[in-house]
Amino acid sequence: MTLHLRSAWGRVRRSRLLRWAAALLAVVLVIEYIVLPQLVGSDNVVTALLRLPPVLVVSALALQAASQASYSLLTRAVLLGDTRPGFFTLLRIDLCDLAINNTVPGGGATAAAARFRLLALCGVHSQNALSAATIQVVGSNLVLAGLFAVGLLAGHGGGAGGRYFSIAGTVVLVLLGISLVALIVLERHLDAAVRAARAAARAVRVVKQDAAEQFVRTVAAEVHLFRTEPRRLVAAVLLAALRYLLSAACLWLFVAAYGHVLNPGELLLAYSLANLAALAPLTPGGLGLVEGILVPMLTGF
Repeated sequence: MTLHLRSAWGRVRRSRLLRWAAALLAVVLVIEYIVLPQLVGSDNVVTALLRLPPVLVVSALALQAASQASYSLLTRAVLLGDTRPGFFTLLRIDLCDLAINNTVPGGGATAAAARFRLLALCGVHSQNALSAATIQVVGSNLVLAGLFAVGLLAGHGGGAGGRYFSIAGTVVLVLLGISLVALIVLERHLDAAVRAARAAARAVRVVKQDAAEQFVRTVAAEVHLFRTEPRRLVAAVLLAALRYLLSAACLWLFVAAYGHVLNPGELLLAYSLANLAALAPLTPGGLGLVEGILVPMLTGF
């Protein structure tokens, strides 16, 4: 009797209908508790959008789509190994990553796990997928910090709030310098980095020491590859910058549509600082954090 019940339960668990039902339930819960609450009170937003020329809305959507495409091209550029998925496969994986990150509280970790799994299913070696994700995230954040520094120098050197912008800029530049130093140390003192990684893995007992060492060596190999192939490095930096610049252009377009033309420095300053704050894993996609910084800054400008 017990064996029969276990067999029946096994068939139910493998049932395609059950998987579809679970997926449908998950979608319903997301719509009910995440999507619909955000739509409450959004009539004024829809009304404001309907007043805009359709060509402007389409142009803004095209800018945002091009921004996401740049990120997928960056994914392809940083992946090591002979097995690299096609562009449209990477685009779908990155869109899945973005969707999870923007709907799940602290969704960065969940999105990273899903992205890692999807890349592995596409034949990418696990270490290559992990090192590519690390380089891509760290590199993109460094580029974003660089854009913030450019905006700080070009857009708001003084005036109201200038002191606070200077403090924020100093913090960002210090973090930028620490990250660059860490990458240099990783390449030039690999053995010491490996020993530190193994010691950390031995202390936390969550990651195997061999896996930690392999990860550090793979990331170091990727850093070395970029240093020895300047064209690849330049392409990666340009793609990372293009991702943010196109998205910022979309913001500029919508703000300009309502009669407020930001200069490039102000745009980069507000956009990059808000997105740097969104890196904190507190809300889905930085929801609330981005608006709490971006709206007052735009209003001040």
